[in-house]
Amino acid sequence: MARSHEGVPTARFYQLAGSSLETALAALLAKILERNGRACVLARDALHLRQLDELLWRHPPQRFLPHGPWDGPDPERQPVLLALEPDDRNGATILLLASPRPVADTTRFDMVVDFVTSREDHLLEARARYRDYRRQGCLMEYWVQSADGRWTRQEKREG
Repeated sequence: MARSHEGVPTARFYQLAGSSLETALAALLAKILERNGRACVLARDALHLRQLDELLWRHPPQRFLPHGPWDGPDPERQPVLLALEPDDRNGATILLLASPRPVADTTRFDMVVDFVTSREDHLLEARARYRDYRRQGCLMEYWVQSADGRWTRQEKREG
C-alpha cells in the first residue's frame, strides 16, 4: 500500500469545461510531479494506454512527463504508471481516472481523481461514482473549470 498518511482517501472530481480530459490530465500530472508525487493513470484498455503514453511524450510541450506502462520494464521506478487496473507498485498515492469508471477499493491511494464532462450521461455516471466514493468513506471534493481553464472548488451545499 502506497498511502502517505493514515486518513481517509479523498475523491476529487474535476468537471471539465475549458479543456479536454487529456489536457487537464497532463496539467495535473505535471503538478503532481513538481511536488515529487507519484501517480497511477487508469486507462480504459490497451489501445487507450498506448494513446496516453503518446500523449505524455508530447504534452505539455514545454516539459517531459516521466512515465511508463504497468507491463513495461521496472514499473516500480516510474513516477507515473499507466495501468489497466488500480496499481500502486510505483508508490503511487494518487489514482487518476483517464477513463472514468468505478473504483472498488479507494483505500490503496490518498486520492482518486475523477473527471466529468458536461454530457448528461457522463454526469449521471459521475453522480453514481460520487455516491460510491462517499459510501466508501472518502472525503469528497468537486472542482469546476471555467471557460478560461481556471479551477474553482465547489463548496457542499446543505439541504
